[in-house]
Amino acid sequence: MAVILMAAGLTTFPTASHACKCVEEKSVEKELESSKAVFSGKVIEIKTSNNNRKILFEVEETWKGVSQTEIILEDERSSCSTDFFEGESYLVYAHEFQGELTTDICDRTRELSSVGDDLVTLGTGSKPTEEVDLKSKLQNPIIHTMYIWVPLIILFILSAFFIRKRTKS
Repeated sequence: MAVILMAAGLTTFPTASHACKCVEEKSVEKELESSKAVFSGKVIEIKTSNNNRKILFEVEETWKGVSQTEIILEDERSSCSTDFFEGESYLVYAHEFQGELTTDICDRTRELSSVGDDLVTLGTGSKPTEEVDLKSKLQNPIIHTMYIWVPLIILFILSAFFIRKRTKS
């Protein structure tokens, strides 16, 4: 009887599940055409906050849409996200989503050591020409402004306290 009740309970309130499934992997040519940016680069830093990640790359070679020496990809951390690791190099096919460059497991983005065929098809890319330092853009803007506002508020409170104390004396 307990088994029947347990089975009924498990099937009565099913939860939604999501699977990561790609219809088919695009060819290198189609992926190049549909991507906003295509480059190879080394992951310098990964910042995670809540379910979002910002991945900072040092761009080594570019085929499309990138002229800077560094670039940031943003994505929602999920089981469908591409796994990136600091210090590793990747061939990245990025698309634009809500104004930011991102990638997912359905793109051809892979570790650079496993994309020999892609590199043959892409041919020689070019070196980025615009020197930039985007490390500061990885910081959470709220936390960054707190470093400015919190000391100012403390200074204001202390000033008000001392002014009030002086006027009482």
